[in-house]
Amino acid sequence: MAIREDRRPTLASWPKRIYDWEELPERFRPALEVWRAQGLPPGNVTYIPKVHQYKKGVEYVTAWLGEEVLLLTGGDRGVDSTLVRPGDVVRMTYTIQLLKCFVEVLLDRGGETVTVGFSYNRTKEDQLFPVLNLLLGNAPDHRPGLTHPADPALERLLTDSYAMYNNSKLCYRFGDTIRDSLWVPGRNYGLQTFRKQKPEYFVGRMDRGVVAIHTDFYARRTVYLTWDRIREVAVEEAAFRGPGPRRRPALVLKTTCGEPVALPLLPGQKEAAKAFAARLL
Repeated sequence: MAIREDRRPTLASWPKRIYDWEELPERFRPALEVWRAQGLPPGNVTYIPKVHQYKKGVEYVTAWLGEEVLLLTGGDRGVDSTLVRPGDVVRMTYTIQLLKCFVEVLLDRGGETVTVGFSYNRTKEDQLFPVLNLLLGNAPDHRPGLTHPADPALERLLTDSYAMYNNSKLCYRFGDTIRDSLWVPGRNYGLQTFRKQKPEYFVGRMDRGVVAIHTDFYARRTVYLTWDRIREVAVEEAAFRGPGPRRRPALVLKTTCGEPVALPLLPGQKEAAKAFAARLL
């Protein structure tokens, strides 16, 4: 059987802001009827098509009204709808892999956790800024800082790792100032040993919480945690499970919901990590 070729232009899979309700696929419209009755403008809605037209996949719709966000996921079995209110978000994980962005949100539903996410092409990420801002507790029109202020620790980071110096600017989606930080380089294992680019880890103390960033050859992963969701921060032996030695020491951020966030440490990094953990809480 011949394989059906997706002949759409590249931009056909990019996020698309809705300017007229007829532009939104029919199956997503019923989930927005209540908000439309409350005055939802179409410009507050973004449609994210499937990446490949003829392959199994998921399409998404994001919408926001006031301080609330509505996430719609459309698959083979219909449309799932998730309403996110202020205070629902336990953590948000933001991953960049080349031009692909993936957002995963952990929600607290009265002691039970629910995970919801969506992915999109980074080329049109500006259309998702209001939703990303609201999920992080910002105003929809918030614009984070694009440059670091003069700071000795960040100036050292510029010398140690130009890449992480720039990646750490993702912290400003969670506050205006990095109050304290820890940067540790990692190590590749197995076949990855031959890669010149090593994994790196950065933790920033912000006024509203903690931001943990992990970069490697493929992706940048950023986790945002608010103070009220952080239960404990400590350096623990044999706490990290991943490539390389079976269990390694790690800086661990334990939260009130969900799995802990663990950043692996190399020999010689534990004392600096312990000092940072003591300052953090």
